[in-house]
Formats: sequence, structure tokens, C-alpha cells
Amino acid sequence: MKLITPAYLQKGDQVILLTPAGLIKDEKPLILAEQLLRSWGLKPLRGDYVLEKNEYFAGTDKQRLQDFQNALDNPKIKAIWAVRGGYGAMRILPKLNYEKFKKSPKWIIGFSDITAIHNVLHNLGYKSIHGLMPIQLLKASKDTEKAVESLYKALFGKDIESIIHASPYNRIGSAKGVMVGGNLSLLQSLLGTSCQIKTKDKILFIEEVGEYLYRIDRLLQSLKLAGVFDNILGLVVGGFTDIQPDEQAKIKTYQDLILEVVQEYDYPVLFDVPAGHIDDNRALIFGGETIINVGEFVSCIRFEQD
Repeated sequence: MKLITPAYLQKGDQVILLTPAGLIKDEKPLILAEQLLRSWGLKPLRGDYVLEKNEYFAGTDKQRLQDFQNALDNPKIKAIWAVRGGYGAMRILPKLNYEKFKKSPKWIIGFSDITAIHNVLHNLGYKSIHGLMPIQLLKASKDTEKAVESLYKALFGKDIESIIHASPYNRIGSAKGVMVGGNLSLLQSLLGTSCQIKTKDKILFIEEVGEYLYRIDRLLQSLKLAGVFDNILGLVVGGFTDIQPDEQAKIKTYQDLILEVVQEYDYPVLFDVPAGHIDDNRALIFGGETIINVGEFVSCIRFEQD
């Protein structure tokens, strides 16, 4: 099934900044995002409750739901950009209504906890963007610039290609198909729900941050038991950052754990893709046609826009 592509952005289009999950401490990431959007000729908006605080959430569930629903329903808004992840998107999923969104689809951008929303969109048949969030703009670097450039290309309908140096853990091969996935913890948390991602005949992307190795193993094994790895075309592994060592398994690496759960399959596996909780968090088009070529010395991942 070919997924629906929201309209690519044009100068003058409105992009709204929302916090559907965790709170932000101040408006600095909003200001940076607004400056960036204006430099692209776009009109930035803020959700009514984007700066709200309620425990570790950006406002109450009702406030975050209202902001997101209003943005989904407004045909003048052409993209929704989550300011940060954290935790909380799952809490508003059951009450979101996508009927007006279907009449005027728009790009939804984010990663980490926003994986929950990506899953829903994919199951509904719409593309979305796993990519840089405004909170990452606080740490300006050359790597961040690469992430920003890829987000621009994704939103304005340009092909995206990343050349990746070989990893000794890679499994050589090629694959072409629709990409799905996101944060490993979120993918596992949504198993058995209506938001569980369907991976058959697709390229799966995973990334993670701040977990112990044994927890990563548990997440992977859970997905394996659910058949998530059974019939995919290829596995793409992004950043696995701030991983905590397991004192009982000092020899193991997260790469070892990943290769263990897919050892009986023969599809290509590509490590070190610049996406996830890293400065060089390049845009991935979830639901978009993806080509991966995993070579002995260099690899490539390419998204071809409609």
C-alpha cells in the first residue's frame, strides 16, 4: 500500500510548534525554531499551551490534546513540529481525531516519544518525518547543521541521501521499501495496542538512548517474540547513545545484541545511521520509499520523494 504524502511546504506556509509530551524549561528552543522557519520563508506559530508545565508534562493531558487536535484540524497549518520528546504522547493518542487531518494532511515532525504518533500515522496510511526537534537547536554544531539541512529537504520535497562509513557489524546487502520504526522503547511499549507498528515487507529503523544493555536486550527480545523482525526487508540502526554498561556482560555491545535477534534472517543490517538522540539527527521519511545499500567499505541510505 502506497502511503499518502502531505503537501510539501511552500514559502508562506504555516508551521506550528507544539509540546505533546515533555515540558520545555523556557522559550529558547521556540525562538531558535521560529528564526529557522522564517529563514525558510515559513510562518511559525505556537500552540496555546506550548510553554505549560504540569509535573514532567507540557501541561495537562487535556491541554496537550487540545493543542494537537487544533493543529490537526486547521487546514491552514501545513506542518506540526514537536519541540521535544520526553514522555506523554501516548497519553493523548486515544482521544485524537484524524477526520479533518485526512482532508488536509500535514507533515508531523519529531522523534523519540513522538514515535507513538508516527506509528498511528503510518497505520492510518500517511507519511511523517522522524527528525530534528527544536530542543536540539540549543546545541549548535556542524552535525546539527546537517540535520537541519536534511529536514529542509524533507519538508520541501527534495531527495535525501546519506553516505555512511562501514561498520564491522554491518550485514552487506540491499533493500528497497517503505521505512517504519522509531525509538526502541516506544516500539516495545506499543506492542499489543492499536498503535503497534506493522513491519512486514518494510525497512525497520530503531534508535535508543540512556538504557542499560540488559534492558536493550529485553526490548529487542520482546519485539522478536512479537514477530517484528520476522518479515522485514532490512534493519537500519541509528544512534544508541549514553548506553549504560552491563557489569554481568562486559563483552557484549548493543550491536551484538541486535545481531543476535536477527541472526536467522538474511536481510541487510545497517549500523551508525545518523538519526536519533545525536546532533546529526537527519530526517527519515517514515512511510516513504527508502533504498539502502550496505557495502563492504561504504553504505548509503536514500529517500526518494514523490
